[in-house]
Amino acid sequence: MTPATDAPTLEVTDLTVTFGRRRQKAVDGVSFTVAAGETLGIIGQSGSGKSVTALAIMGLLPEHAVVSGSIRFGGRELVGLGEREYRGLRGDDLAMIFQEPMTALDPTMRVGRQIGEVVALHHSDRRGGIRGEVLTWLGRVGIDEPERIADSFPHELSGGQRQRALIAMALANQPRLVLCDEPTTALDVLVQRQILALLREQLEGRSAIFVSHDLAVVRQTATRVVVMLEGRIVEEGPIEAVIAQPRHPYTRGLIASARIDRVPPGQRLPSVADFYRVEGQ
Repeated sequence: MTPATDAPTLEVTDLTVTFGRRRQKAVDGVSFTVAAGETLGIIGQSGSGKSVTALAIMGLLPEHAVVSGSIRFGGRELVGLGEREYRGLRGDDLAMIFQEPMTALDPTMRVGRQIGEVVALHHSDRRGGIRGEVLTWLGRVGIDEPERIADSFPHELSGGQRQRALIAMALANQPRLVLCDEPTTALDVLVQRQILALLREQLEGRSAIFVSHDLAVVRQTATRVVVMLEGRIVEEGPIEAVIAQPRHPYTRGLIASARIDRVPPGQRLPSVADFYRVEGQ
């Protein structure tokens, strides 16, 4: 996935997100860009602020969250944007693939109808051919029986089928930016590999952000990575360079803890804490 030389699709500058009366910072002065056609990886342990950052970009944080700084999408400022304006962007220009499709999909609606409603919401002129588009996208994401899946409820599908349906829903309107928030975490290893291969194929040429706690997973999808710790970015750069020569001890800990195949039998597995003590651990 080679980044284009155009102006960035997304520019995040000094983004800060606080919660509660004490204004606890979940994200603290985060800045990065996503170039046209680039997939940026954001990694960090739970509580590092990576998912809050993604939700801030999508305008999906709870009302009591306070967001400051700048999020410019295609040159348009999103911080302070009203919900009505955001709804016009979500699903069409901005899309998100969530970690758990059973909570992202409506359990009372058939899958095909849900995908079709996303298309119709932004492109009412396509109403006559929406069923065909739904089936086409289900086929593109590797579903063998698109008609049966389209007519099924989410609980009637396997975890892998639900995640594929969610990917089809996110991509059906050809969004300019796709945010993937731990999209393979809830899947078994074999299905995870299949979904990652699918995402590499479908995100080719698109601007995307891939959020994960797993550096090995991000390495398969992203060209550049930012490492988050306690709401801040502690390291960033081309992913292969960061893996080869990590500068921050926290990054070194993330890499070491992912390389369990290199630990001799009988020896204790390394953890992030061996390299960097995270506050509260």
